[in-house]
Amino acid sequence: MREWDEDTLLARFELYGALWAFCSRWHGGQSSRGYRILSRLTRAGYSPGIGLQAGRFESDEQRDIYRALLVYRHKV
Repeated sequence: MREWDEDTLLARFELYGALWAFCSRWHGGQSSRGYRILSRLTRAGYSPGIGLQAGRFESDEQRDIYRALLVYRHKV
């Protein structure tokens, strides 16, 4: 099993949370790229917190990543 340092795990958590929020909001149905990303996040073991599920970002970093992803919303 690969060892991860705390900074790497935190960065992954921020990215996964932002991707989950983005894809859950903007995916185009079960055959879309966004839906496939949501499935991959689930297989990777990511489960969003109750706050993120309710539309509240869990950190400023998640919010910033989400905003950066918005330019790609027409592609998911």
